[in-house]
Amino acid sequence: MDALDKLIQLANLSGALDLRCLLSGPLELEHASAPAGEAVYHVVLDGACTVVRHGQPPLELSAGDIFFLPRGDAHVLSIKARDAKAMTREMESRDNGAVTVRSNCGDSAPGIDLLCGRFLYAPRALLIDVLPDVVHVSFTNASAADLAPLVQTMRREAEEARLGAPSIVTALSTALFTMVLRAWLDGQPSLAGVLGLLGNRRLGASIIAMLERPAEPWTLEMLAKEAAMSRATFMRAFSAHSDSSPLALLSHVRMQLASTMLTHTKKSIADVAADVGYQSEAAFSKRFKELYGVAPGRFRQTNGLV
Repeated sequence: MDALDKLIQLANLSGALDLRCLLSGPLELEHASAPAGEAVYHVVLDGACTVVRHGQPPLELSAGDIFFLPRGDAHVLSIKARDAKAMTREMESRDNGAVTVRSNCGDSAPGIDLLCGRFLYAPRALLIDVLPDVVHVSFTNASAADLAPLVQTMRREAEEARLGAPSIVTALSTALFTMVLRAWLDGQPSLAGVLGLLGNRRLGASIIAMLERPAEPWTLEMLAKEAAMSRATFMRAFSAHSDSSPLALLSHVRMQLASTMLTHTKKSIADVAADVGYQSEAAFSKRFKELYGVAPGRFRQTNGLV
């Protein structure tokens, strides 16, 4: 298992395809901020639109573009009219057995064809925390060409609504996250934070060690050894990629693992603390509350126990 895969698992990430939108302009579709733990995405199958976010320059999207907001920020999709005489009809929605189809163009050709959905993730997911506000890729580019077959399958399943289509589009939406993220990472000339650390072969080895063995009593010397560096060289290299310290990152990784155990197992808080490297339940609870704002017991009650 590579480090990115582990971070995705830690985030308990899952996808959902909510809407197939066949729309004509002029139209302004307002999207409020998503609830905590939800990212939103739009896949442009055909046509074009403009994404407007408060305080940010507009972003033009066209066929092949995938627009992903990791923290579900509020935004507006602006769709222009095809011609000056165009008039929009009343919005209609129907469940076709696979997704909800929304349309305001009747029998006319739509100005844009969209797949719209969500990515759900665990609170304070480390991977989401280190992503930018916007992730934007296009499967018309050679570097993201692998996305095209996945999107076409999502489109076909959402359109034909054959047996099992809801399960298929859900699974494909989850896969979409990883493939979009991989395509985006491939297109970045440089990365910072955890993603930059993972991109460095030697530093990445220390991150993988943290992820795979969080309960070890890690010290800077031990982490430096995993990276095959001296302590001083390791610290310099780490600081060049991240504003966080290695031990602060380790603490975040441990708390992310702990949050998953609290909501997906019946382990006691003391056992969870020990599993992520804390011999003292009190010290663990204090750090957990610093990060999540609530004590471990309350977090478990709020987020549900399997």
